[in-house]
Amino acid sequence: MKVKLYALPGSHPCAAVEVALRLKSIDYELVNLLPLTQLVIGPLRYGGNTVPGLRIDGERLAGSRTIMRRLDTLAPEPPLLPPLSDAVARARVLEAERWGDEVLQSVPRRILDAVWLRLPACMESYAGDAKLPLPRALIRPAVPLTAKLMARRNHADDDKVKADLAALPAQLDHIDAWIADGVLGGEQPNAADLQIGSSIRLLMTIGDVRPMIESRPAQSLTRWFEPQAGEAPAGTLPAEWLPAPAAA
Repeated sequence: MKVKLYALPGSHPCAAVEVALRLKSIDYELVNLLPLTQLVIGPLRYGGNTVPGLRIDGERLAGSRTIMRRLDTLAPEPPLLPPLSDAVARARVLEAERWGDEVLQSVPRRILDAVWLRLPACMESYAGDAKLPLPRALIRPAVPLTAKLMARRNHADDDKVKADLAALPAQLDHIDAWIADGVLGGEQPNAADLQIGSSIRLLMTIGDVRPMIESRPAQSLTRWFEPQAGEAPAGTLPAEWLPAPAAA
């Protein structure tokens, strides 16, 4: 069986799938793409225009939730969902995973787009030591344009980013409540832990946002991940965009 993961360096849903592959001891080849090239490469290689994408021999899969379900059939242990016999627990984890994918996942993406528009130089730090398709010296001059195109694709205008920052404390309360109820944060991570934890880890790299998360139960969901490459220094976003405690 040949497994190939197509990812963007720094992508949080890609990180969630990588952790799932390692938990299940599935050997895989990682193929790093450059930002926006998934729009062209994805349909040809794995049948989608977003990341992550996965090829298992000739089978093509796109999207973290689709991939997680397939990994559970490919390698049932450890499971990423509660058993079918516990329908209530399974439904709660699936709902948390859906929320993490459809609601939370776009939040760090848009906030980072706003950061990179103001400080394009920090975008490169999110690639860490990843092996890229082109030398970094060739990529670097295109970073400001890439930041603008990514912000446009992700609809990361100022009003949406301000709304994301205003809504984030309530979203973190929601995650903390799931942890208190045992839906998240168990000894073994489930699919929702990985989906949501990857977003929390990425948010923690944003200096203006980190104080909103530190010391919360939600921060504990990052423990299944290696440290996130990249750093967006505090003071990059306008202070008036931030909820009062974070701004202070």
